[in-house]
Amino acid sequence: MRGTRAKRSVSLLLLLSLASTMLLPGCTFDSQDRVPTPNMGINPYRVNTGNLLGNAVERGTLRIGTERDYPPFSYRGTGGRLTGFDVEIAEEVARHMDLRAEFTEEAWDRLLPGLTEGKYDAVFNQIEDRPDRRELYDFSIAYLSTVPVLLVRTGEEEIRSFSDMKGKRIGLNPTGAYQEIARKHGAEVVPAKYIREAADMLVKGSVDAVITDQLSVTNLKQQLPDLPVQAAASSREVFEVSAAFVKGNPDLLAAVNNALATMQQDGTYLTIWNKYFGDTPQSYKGIHDLKDKP
Repeated sequence: MRGTRAKRSVSLLLLLSLASTMLLPGCTFDSQDRVPTPNMGINPYRVNTGNLLGNAVERGTLRIGTERDYPPFSYRGTGGRLTGFDVEIAEEVARHMDLRAEFTEEAWDRLLPGLTEGKYDAVFNQIEDRPDRRELYDFSIAYLSTVPVLLVRTGEEEIRSFSDMKGKRIGLNPTGAYQEIARKHGAEVVPAKYIREAADMLVKGSVDAVITDQLSVTNLKQQLPDLPVQAAASSREVFEVSAAFVKGNPDLLAAVNNALATMQQDGTYLTIWNKYFGDTPQSYKGIHDLKDKP
């Protein structure tokens, strides 16, 4: 850990002053005024809440839950090392907070409950910020946005839109939101855990189409440019992905938001993006475009 205990000592008066300023409506920090600093996004936000951030600083680690089985976002790469877009974003967030990322691998349906159980401090794993989830969890500003797409074999003439899926065999990850799209259009769901597995099934004719997200297709074509598949249609529904936290830790939430904003400014976000998705993130709306969520 680069920080020292002395650097983390801040007067109680300053903490209370900063905490009260944070809670005033319309008051936000301009992270450009805080780059660079010895402890980006940590000390100025430490307030008396659930103390997850305080505990993380004392340990020197930010505990992160992730799935591992969802490439290109979280998976085991060369040598069995945990990697992926979400993993690298989480590692960089921790580094910008002067901490080290410590990962816990969890099944998809156990990721958010693991927050409540205190297994980790945050989840970085393609978690969509939704109003129903906000009843139990807090979410960072979005660090990725994408849309569902319908993937077909190159030259496919019969399936050109989602409405053409009726009665067709559609490969998709059975634990995600795409199952609902397939069933809404009367398709037969064929489970496929990974995008490459689903694409192989599509090329071989085991399925008629695949529902996945645009960025997974972008990553797939980046790795296998000659694969004979193409996107036939895109949904208008935009999925915004954020880090998730247990409620009651606004200091941790603010610190992660500040780290994400700093990464957007210093180029580390774009470096990770380009590694997995190639070009400049056209679908990314900008980390500073904060939205009012219900």
